[in-house]
Amino acid sequence: MKKPHESPESSSPIVTRAVAAGLRGELIENYQFPAWQRGLLNFLGIFPQSAGRFVISRFQSSSGLPPDTLKEFALNDLIQARLDDYSQFHDRFPAITLGAALGGASTYLSLALGGMFLPQAFVITLKQGSYGGDAEEYLNRSLDDAGRIASEDKRLMTIQHYDPIHDGWLTRFVNHLRFKLLEIPELYAEFIKNHVEPGGAVVYLEGGATWLRYRVGERSVFQVGGWGDISSEEFLEGSPRIEAYARSTGLKYHDWRLTRYPLERGPESEWGSEPGFAESLEQFCKREGFRFVRIPLQHPNDFSRLAFASGLKMLSKEGRQPAGVSVECFSQFDSISARLGGLLPLWLIFNTKDSARYLKEMAKRFPKDKPLFFSGLSTFSITPDMATWQDWIDALESEKFINTGTRPSHYPSDAQALVKWQEPLQDWVKKNRQPITSTLTSEELAQLAKELPK
Repeated sequence: MKKPHESPESSSPIVTRAVAAGLRGELIENYQFPAWQRGLLNFLGIFPQSAGRFVISRFQSSSGLPPDTLKEFALNDLIQARLDDYSQFHDRFPAITLGAALGGASTYLSLALGGMFLPQAFVITLKQGSYGGDAEEYLNRSLDDAGRIASEDKRLMTIQHYDPIHDGWLTRFVNHLRFKLLEIPELYAEFIKNHVEPGGAVVYLEGGATWLRYRVGERSVFQVGGWGDISSEEFLEGSPRIEAYARSTGLKYHDWRLTRYPLERGPESEWGSEPGFAESLEQFCKREGFRFVRIPLQHPNDFSRLAFASGLKMLSKEGRQPAGVSVECFSQFDSISARLGGLLPLWLIFNTKDSARYLKEMAKRFPKDKPLFFSGLSTFSITPDMATWQDWIDALESEKFINTGTRPSHYPSDAQALVKWQEPLQDWVKKNRQPITSTLTSEELAQLAKELPK
């Protein structure tokens, strides 16, 4: 039986592969599709975006793993897969970063420190979801396995993540089971000892994002909804716009409460850090002689701000101005190109209105009359809180940007963008290569974090 593994397009694999490529000074494609899939996606891009939504949502169901594979679950297999992304490296680095895999922000921060990144969370995509939007049905898809795995391995907790709105095109056909580390595993400990200089820094990105969730086991929770412009309370209490969304998409259910389980507020599934891991890391560092640097930030956007500030800091060290700005979203990020092109990186969480408001705030700090790249995310889901294309234009206060993402005619469901979105940015970098060569110490990064506006 095939062992369970993460999807190559999940956040942790994308970040570790990107950091590894960045340390080698190489460009990389985040979405690593085989040739036949690239051809299909390009072909789909010829048709209206409704065709892409229809085909891709159904194709995604084929990428889920059979639930029976969880019988072969071993945390070390997931960990080793991420360590294998760095198999070409045999030298020691001044620092290593661990924690939440916040897309382009975590990637850029790791490269700014000149070291690798190790994730705290892993996710497995399983076949079978809930076509009608039934939270109980979705819960039962992997509840028994989630509880069993958490009881057998005290190093982790399990999170069943059900977002029938932002991931609605997925959750009809697949279900997501996330695993978060509660203590440093031995494989990480050995890796750090072999790849970090004696006395080097272990930097922990501690995400403070919280969400309402149901406690379904001692170390197992079920989260309804995900980050965007719909609060956890609205997901559970309902609202006219959620009812309208359910009707428009054919969901039979839009009450996603699980009344037989206790409700609590805890770390958010994707962007929040579970307690225990930081303490375990700190004890390890004291024991092995590494410097433990804890960077706790409340909001996912704070890590984006920190990455932006780190770019400014490194450029000032080199006595030069930014060559421009690269605005990227969710898994459509290319922090390597930003570094190679001397660009400031601005990572957005998702293509929702809260991210558009954040972009509008940060756009005031962009250098004037310099290239501006914007990557509109292709999500294949039209949600009640989605930022329109005009929202992005308004946030940037300009239509004069280089589009590196979804075509306006196909936003937000551009199959072609999945294989071509990086091309304009990487082509520009090849012609205007002006790499940032400096790095930051862990102490400099921690100080920048303290100076972020509250």
